[in-house]
Amino acid sequence: MLNEWETGLWNIPNVKANHPEKTLHPCQFPIELVERCILAFTEPGDWVIDPFSGVGSAMLAAVKLGRRALGCEREDEYIAEAKKRMGLLFSGSLPYRPLGKPVHQPTGREKVSQIPALWLGQQEGLQ
Repeated sequence: MLNEWETGLWNIPNVKANHPEKTLHPCQFPIELVERCILAFTEPGDWVIDPFSGVGSAMLAAVKLGRRALGCEREDEYIAEAKKRMGLLFSGSLPYRPLGKPVHQPTGREKVSQIPALWLGQQEGLQ
């Protein structure tokens, strides 16, 4: 993670179907993204305000890091999800990807990371 701070390039996976933080929100962002910003720009006890809070990722990051949080959201289902996630955080059972965890690098043997055999034949014919 130190290298990411030094280079200014953050390698954080987005929230997709198999991400531990995935909820009903269609364009949710990872808690780790906000954690880094909060650590860089705030001190413990400061306020973090998110005017478009969605399912509460920014508020969760703030509270997790000892800050106070305020969020605004107009969609009732997202508000309910944010409240549920905050309860999970307080109970110690919130599923989230830890800050600084290395991004998984596929080995190439996983079926999802392999080039289909049919494509390999087509590629050979193109060369």
